[in-house]
Parts: sequence; C-alpha cells; structure tokens
Amino acid sequence: MHAFQHQGAEATLAQGVEEYFAVNPGLARGADLSPEAREFFRCHDVVHVVFGCDVALDDEAVVKIASLLGTTAGLRVLRGYRLHESLLIYRQLRVLDVLRSIANSVVIVPRTALRCLRQSARWPWSEHGQHLHTPLRELRRQFGIRVAHFRAHEEGA
Repeated sequence: MHAFQHQGAEATLAQGVEEYFAVNPGLARGADLSPEAREFFRCHDVVHVVFGCDVALDDEAVVKIASLLGTTAGLRVLRGYRLHESLLIYRQLRVLDVLRSIANSVVIVPRTALRCLRQSARWPWSEHGQHLHTPLRELRRQFGIRVAHFRAHEEGA
C-alpha cells in the first residue's frame, strides 16, 4: 500500500497525486491525450488519490462507483469512460483479470455505493484546486470519505 492510500495520510492532495503518478509512471496523461481526455483523467486520477485507490481493476471499479455516487460529476462522468483513450485502455485488459474483477464486484459495488451515500458531502469532481494543499486525512474527514481499503487500515492501526 502506498502512503496516499491510508485513511489518515498526512500528505496533501498535491503530494498524494505526485506519489500516485510516481508509482504509476505508465499512466496516460499530457500531450498524448485529447483535451477532453486530459480533463477527464485529471479528475479521475484525483479520485484515485482521494478514495485511496491504486490502478488494479478492483480499485478501478471503486473509482468508477465513487465518481458516479461520491463526486459532483454524477452521471456526467460516464462520458469520460466512452472516450477513445479510455477504450484503448479497456482493450489492453486481460479477460481473466476482468472476470476476476466482475466476481469481486458483488462485494465492491455495494460496499462502495454505501460508503459514498454516507459521505457528508460529494467530492468536487473538477473544482478541487482549492484542496491541493490540504492534507488527505483532513479532506477525507471533511467529506466523510473512507478509503477503498479502510478495514485493512483499521486492523493494521
């Protein structure tokens, strides 16, 4: 687990995003993306950090549900998953990994949905700039966000 994934992470949002990119150097970003995809992935990657998710398929499922139910984007977020750049990522997935994630979704989807519905406020999908210098633990407290692997952190604490 990376530092930004811990519920009580001391790092700021900006530092968490920096760590996320450092541990995932192959992520699509920058000039290789269309302006729409660049904006979508900017927000999508911040959701990874705020909700404490890595890039494994199960965590990607958490990010999708959290983006729909736990952010201000709501259903609009679905447009980003239909972009050409998103479809290219889907084509790289192994069938066995997808099937395993589908099986795990029986637990992941309802747990994530409940956590999002219990949030005290929705995370601002695209207007999160004012939070870049706030510690992740404080943002999670303020918005009532529980990271994806919260139980593991409770047991390990």
